[in-house]
Amino acid sequence: MWNRLLHSIVLLTALLAFSRVAFAQTYGTPGYSPGAWKPDELPKELSQPKPFNAHDLSGVWSTPTTPGYFERHSLDDKWIDTKDKKVPPQMRSNTSPPPMTEWGKAKFEANKVSYGPRAVEPEFNNDPVSQCEPLGFPRDLWEANLRPFEFIQTSDRVLQHMQYHDTWRTIWTDGRALPKDPDPAWYGYSIGKWDGDTFVVESIGYDDRTWIDHFGNPHSDQMHLVERYRRVDKDTLKLDMTLTDPKTYTKPWVADTITFVNPKAAIFEEICSPSEERRFNDDIRDESKAKTKP
Repeated sequence: MWNRLLHSIVLLTALLAFSRVAFAQTYGTPGYSPGAWKPDELPKELSQPKPFNAHDLSGVWSTPTTPGYFERHSLDDKWIDTKDKKVPPQMRSNTSPPPMTEWGKAKFEANKVSYGPRAVEPEFNNDPVSQCEPLGFPRDLWEANLRPFEFIQTSDRVLQHMQYHDTWRTIWTDGRALPKDPDPAWYGYSIGKWDGDTFVVESIGYDDRTWIDHFGNPHSDQMHLVERYRRVDKDTLKLDMTLTDPKTYTKPWVADTITFVNPKAAIFEEICSPSEERRFNDDIRDESKAKTKP
């Protein structure tokens, strides 16, 4: 028993140390991308900057390095704890999330999270990501605080490639309309079009098993998401989002503007492996649970 406990303590210490380094050096830091191709290692024709085109979203994007990632909502880029006097007033959120319906409240209370004021011990959470389930959207987009995503444009669609879980999202741009009654999908069904220099994406048909963010804010299969992307210069992408879900929220959730930057690096493989997740459960979560037993 002592050997197992010692092993857990050593492993947990290593994980925490790694986490501090990873969180301190996020992809918003120019040039930081461990394991990826750096600009000076790429072929010359790929490393040269292209002329700026506001209608070209292609490239790798992540959010700038900012403190308090795990204390902020996905749709409101401000801290949750408005009572913390160390948090500047401009960084405090008083509007997130909108009031929930009774259905939404029940769903929210059933979600056991590892972050924020409702956090439980890791082994007791039921966060889908703990079982390598898909993050869904827009949660996967918010992971761009720690992992980047990539836009790839073709003649009839825009592909959004998320590094975390190596997920591909298709945004159709061939003029089709949203389906009347889509089958629920982890990443919904999305269409996009240009409105001036703004790329407008509408999506529906989301599977309600996913969470909006790591605080357990829920959504239903009625969620309708509108994203408005604007490439304001060659290295900056702005996003405004509005989430409407009458089954879960009593009014639309209008997001703060999110700013993405070009991290000057390529994304790399980062797959959630069930075998690695099981090892983490065995070494950390199950050990922690054992210590709580009488």
